[in-house]
This record gives sequence, C-alpha cells and structure tokens, in this order.
Amino acid sequence: MDILAVIPIAVVLVTGLAVLAVLVLVLAGIRAEDRHMSLTRTPRTRIEAITRRLLGVGIRTPGPRPGNGQIPPGSDLP
Repeated sequence: MDILAVIPIAVVLVTGLAVLAVLVLVLAGIRAEDRHMSLTRTPRTRIEAITRRLLGVGIRTPGPRPGNGQIPPGSDLP
C-alpha cells in the first residue's frame, strides 16, 4: 500500500478515536451528575468539571431572578 494513502487513513482514525473519547467523557460526566443530583454544588471530580465546561453548565442555584417583583418603567400599575 502506498504511504500517501496510509497517512490520511491514520489521521482520520486518530481523529475519530479522539472524538469518541470526548463523547465517552461527556456521557460519563452527565451520568455522574444526574445520579448524584449535584448541579447545585461545585463539581466533585475533574470529569464533572470538564463536562460542565464542555456543555456550558455552571452551578445552578435557586434564587430570585432579576426583575421579579418590579414594576416596569412607564407602566400604569400602582
């Protein structure tokens, strides 16, 4: 087999394995977070922290939302 044909195949295989590894990491993190119901706390492990970073999820804390209970400017409400 020609070396010029082997190099692109090797690059595709390595890239595919890297994507698969990231997917497995994210799935493991999601499963751990869901099992421990821990989205209201800081991540316990490095995998959970990486998963939150990849998915764009921070710490979720219940609390008042900005603007709740306020009368909008220019409103006719008392």
